[in-house]
Amino acid sequence: MDHYIRGAVEEYIENSRAVLENMRDNGVFSQADVEEQLERIRANIEKNIESNKPYAMLLMEMNRGKRKTNDDDKFVSLTEIAKQKNFKNPSYVIQSWLRDRNTLDVLFEWEMGNNPTFDMQGCRQIQRKLSAPSFTLTLKIWKEYTRAIGIQSKQGNGGGTFAHIDIAIDFYTWVFPDRRYQLIKMISGKVAFFESIKKELDEHRQKVSAVSEYLINENESSLSELPK
Repeated sequence: MDHYIRGAVEEYIENSRAVLENMRDNGVFSQADVEEQLERIRANIEKNIESNKPYAMLLMEMNRGKRKTNDDDKFVSLTEIAKQKNFKNPSYVIQSWLRDRNTLDVLFEWEMGNNPTFDMQGCRQIQRKLSAPSFTLTLKIWKEYTRAIGIQSKQGNGGGTFAHIDIAIDFYTWVFPDRRYQLIKMISGKVAFFESIKKELDEHRQKVSAVSEYLINENESSLSELPK
């Protein structure tokens, strides 16, 4: 495991330790429970890295900024991701991403698939405004025009801009093109895996077909030898 990946693993483990120890201090876990959980986390990470390094790295990055907003939807901090690019002004990174027309297309697709109250007309108004040099798309405008739910803002301690993990992955790979390439390798690896499975299934079908044909021929041959 190279130095960069080992460093990312240790950082993730330490972040997990801080969360677990906070739960220990609140009486949820014992110290033994904390250590057991950390061992399980480390084992799972190293298993993921061994089987698919790009996927494991992406998973760690997404989990680092994840928080639950309700029982179903998991959101990731875009602010924390942006700080890796521009620590002093992460909002500028998020703003630049929002101004990308491809980003708007991704947000549109997500909202159409997940938000029954999404205002398509409002989205089209924004698309027309994007060509005007004086127009700057902000999260506030996006939400007001479209009733979008995929990106949220939180004020106060621990606040920032949060997005559903599907959207966060797009932001993450937009900020870091090298991670986009890793995602491509991850997908191509999965495609290769499914192709190998498909090949095995096809070979199995061919064998079954050959055996079936053989049995049918044998049966017909046996019948033809019976006295008439």
